[in-house]
Amino acid sequence: MNSSSIARILAGCSWRVQRNLLRFALNGHRTVRAFEQRIREGKPFFPAFLMLSITNQCNLRCRGCWVSQTKPSSQLSLNQIQGIIDTAAKYRSYFFGILGGEPLFYPELLTIFRKNPKVYFQLYTNGTMLDEKIAGELAKLGNVTPLISIEGLETESRRRRGRDDVFARSISGLEAAVRAKLFTGVTASINMKNFDELVSRDYLDFLVSKGVHYIWYFIYRPCGPDPDCSNALDREHVLKLRRFLVEQRKTAKILILDAYWDADGHAQCPGAMGLSHHIAPNGAVEFCPILQSAGGFLNEDSSNLEEIFQKETILSNLRQFSTKQGRDCMVIRSPHELLEELKKNHAQDSSGRSAFYRELEERTPMPCHDVPGGEIPEKSAMYRFGKRNYFFGFGAYG
Repeated sequence: MNSSSIARILAGCSWRVQRNLLRFALNGHRTVRAFEQRIREGKPFFPAFLMLSITNQCNLRCRGCWVSQTKPSSQLSLNQIQGIIDTAAKYRSYFFGILGGEPLFYPELLTIFRKNPKVYFQLYTNGTMLDEKIAGELAKLGNVTPLISIEGLETESRRRRGRDDVFARSISGLEAAVRAKLFTGVTASINMKNFDELVSRDYLDFLVSKGVHYIWYFIYRPCGPDPDCSNALDREHVLKLRRFLVEQRKTAKILILDAYWDADGHAQCPGAMGLSHHIAPNGAVEFCPILQSAGGFLNEDSSNLEEIFQKETILSNLRQFSTKQGRDCMVIRSPHELLEELKKNHAQDSSGRSAFYRELEERTPMPCHDVPGGEIPEKSAMYRFGKRNYFFGFGAYG
């Protein structure tokens, strides 16, 4: 994060997009402060931010994905989504990550954005359905930032996504968003096969040349029925990724974000901190998207959401458990201990494939964000200040 990356946002985004981005920044600050006050004063719990997987329908079949597609597709109803947004507003929470499957399959997606002009949405999409018309509609609203998943260049996209045309179509969607003057981001789950091509200054410069304003790096976390565990990062590559982020943030002309390290380089989990939790397409209220186990499910209008957060003990017990595990990813670092914790709490498998417990049992523990003795502090003064005093990675999933 530096002055050049900020200047590109001012030059490349419309005034309406900039206005809503500023509103999000102000509201995000107030949201986190209100959340911290609730924790300090022992008031009823509610996360600062929520991630909503609104449908499990998708046009891709990616290796390592945790989403199980069904026929008919499973999706949150419009009443449920609006109920979630209205309930969150009572706790001064106005930011939502919109996930899938592919959320652009949701028939009333634009209706959600239109009905909530003061809410800010981050739209996680593979970009293949993001065309000029949709980008133009999002630009008129100004309260949505598309975050386009690019999991590698041509060869790796083909291998990971299972189709030949995904990289080109994702770039086309990205270009449509930039032309519409949206605050446009790109995300990637970094693994052993895409590491060299995506963890590079050349790739950052390529995105800058395309007009992208920010990139969000995650560590690949193998999940689902085809986890591809051999592709997970080892300890050395975790450290190389962290070092790259810290160094490039100082000079790259693009915002470089991550969600699972604090300013001093220690692992942090938004779920463990209570900053963010997840709601699945079947209404399951979950710790995070990849921990597909629940203690409660939404009713038809989400009027029971507060009760689930405040009376069900599974989420609070998982927050305590995660803290004891070092706030690293429990699914990756401690799958067998996590399985025992879920059984102890009588949590329900919410994966839709009745296989999440078996997948944990078969998992071998792998390195993740926590590297004791290898912590690398932030070097960008602006980013360090933001993480310490303003927000923690927007509470997003990794």
